[in-house]
Amino acid sequence: MKSLNSFLDHTLLSPTATQGEIEKVCREAIEYQFRGVCVNPIWVPFVYSLIKKTEIKTVSVCDFPLGSSFTEIRKEAARMAIVEGASEVDIVMNLGLLKNERDAEILLDLKEIVGAVHPYGKLKVIIEAPLLDSDEIKRASHLVMDAGADFIKTGTGTKGPVTTHQVELIRKAVNLPIKAAGGIRDKESAISLINAGAEVLGSSHSIQIVSN
Repeated sequence: MKSLNSFLDHTLLSPTATQGEIEKVCREAIEYQFRGVCVNPIWVPFVYSLIKKTEIKTVSVCDFPLGSSFTEIRKEAARMAIVEGASEVDIVMNLGLLKNERDAEILLDLKEIVGAVHPYGKLKVIIEAPLLDSDEIKRASHLVMDAGADFIKTGTGTKGPVTTHQVELIRKAVNLPIKAAGGIRDKESAISLINAGAEVLGSSHSIQIVSN
């Protein structure tokens, strides 16, 4: 297996994060050679300026954590994140539409956003698995794949922890890379999720995970 460090998107999404805290996360990512640094959109240019000469990816979230904005706003937000230096954008699926089985609208929304991000960056779609039953996880996964997105992300981390069962359900449903996020705080949990099929892990406890 690759080094655990290389799976981790070192994350700071607190609304009260200061520039000093964002810089600290970037310095830590460089020191530990994490896969990426994931921040709110306003910090993308700053993060990019600090890590652009490294192999570490600048990752941003979009319409986070609710996923309920108009498509045009979501599309423009994703596009702006890429323009400002993000190589990957993590956007939340519209779960209200999913619960109402309005799959065609979800697909149209996601295709528009994929079009705004490609070919200059990659799009991860957050399906918020802790709020879904098994059938909904499978249906959401197929929508992400059909839209042409690059990754499925399990959750925002605000609605409950990720489980290996969620990752396994996604892996059986579709053949897309999976980013697991939410409550990953130790090496044992991280390795279990990777063994279940996750190719990327998002955590604000990255140093703790690789150090214990």
